[in-house]
Amino acid sequence: MTEIFSKEGFSEAYPAGIERHFWHIARCDLIYRWISSELDPGDLVMDVGCGTGIVVNALKKKSLNIRGVEMGMASVMPEVISEVRTGANLFDLDENIKSQIRAVLLLDVLEHMQNRREFIERIYRDLPNCRLVLVTVPARMEVWSSYDEYWGHYLRYDRSVLEAEIASGGFAVKKTSYFFHWIYLTSLLFKAIGLSKSTEFQPIAETGVKATFHRLVGWLSSWESRLMPGFVAGSSIICVASRDSEKPLDTFLNAEENDRPQYEKE
Repeated sequence: MTEIFSKEGFSEAYPAGIERHFWHIARCDLIYRWISSELDPGDLVMDVGCGTGIVVNALKKKSLNIRGVEMGMASVMPEVISEVRTGANLFDLDENIKSQIRAVLLLDVLEHMQNRREFIERIYRDLPNCRLVLVTVPARMEVWSSYDEYWGHYLRYDRSVLEAEIASGGFAVKKTSYFFHWIYLTSLLFKAIGLSKSTEFQPIAETGVKATFHRLVGWLSSWESRLMPGFVAGSSIICVASRDSEKPLDTFLNAEENDRPQYEKE
């Protein structure tokens, strides 16, 4: 897998009904709870690397002003086809749109990038009215597996590494938290007994036993993220950060290319 999914990659990662998977149900709930309290009415939120538009659809239903941009040629969910632009780079969007963006979502995006800090710096530099970023990433290198390699991850984060990356890009971290604690424990168990995590996602029908199971596990996972302390290790991290008004734009405009960090696969 590469940073930009092929058509086949999207089909594999987003089979029919994947938005009903417990992971997406719980993550969308958490994202909404963290972002909604930070926005003013009408603020435009841009979901960068939005895939088929699962989060755009979920947050649109909750009346947020949200759009998505995806560099790959994803098959967008019909409900949000007018709100998602595919085959496009965030920084190549119309200047009028970019000037309206008040918050950027980077949802399980950074781990696919080599030049992650430079990307965050460019958001700070090229979207001067963006005052908020919300990030989710996979967590804890001790549960690194063939799943991460298959899906093109460069690393799994811990809180301090993520906070340092976000801060170096010009945003002041407001809060971070691990989530999916039970998945982390399950992943540790799998590694201990030598089992590999499946890389395959199956379609989920709108009704039936499977759909009911995922709704239940999604609900339980949502409550876990409400009740568990954020410092307790989980398989994912969420972070929200605001524009650091103390960091001038010329910090980045004057940076020499060879002074910027380069990343190797971890």
